[in-house]
Amino acid sequence: MSPAFIPPMRENGGGSIICMSSVSAQRGGGIFGGPHYSAAKAGVLGLAKAMAREFGPDGIRINCVTPGLIQTDITGDKLTDAMRADIIKGIPLSRLGDTRDVAGAYLFLASDLASYIIRPAAP
Repeated sequence: MSPAFIPPMRENGGGSIICMSSVSAQRGGGIFGGPHYSAAKAGVLGLAKAMAREFGPDGIRINCVTPGLIQTDITGDKLTDAMRADIIKGIPLSRLGDTRDVAGAYLFLASDLASYIIRPAAP
């Protein structure tokens, strides 16, 4: 979709694109997704980094949210109480993420409060 939005953003002097990846892309695996999931999410993260470098000079901010395990109706029926407790041991906040946590990150990154936040690749 970004090819449709980049030209108008350039014409308007900037904008914000936020991609959805996963902590699986950074860790090389997740709880439910296999190698194919991790590879796909790593591709999204790499795309966001490349786009940040390419379009940053045009005032277009590209960021990528990489949440950990989010509590949804999809994960809810797959987690036993024992699995949930074991997973939470490895999470610094001692809880699973919630959809509102992810939505809040998107709202912040899309807002002017994040006008100097961009996730480019390392030099």
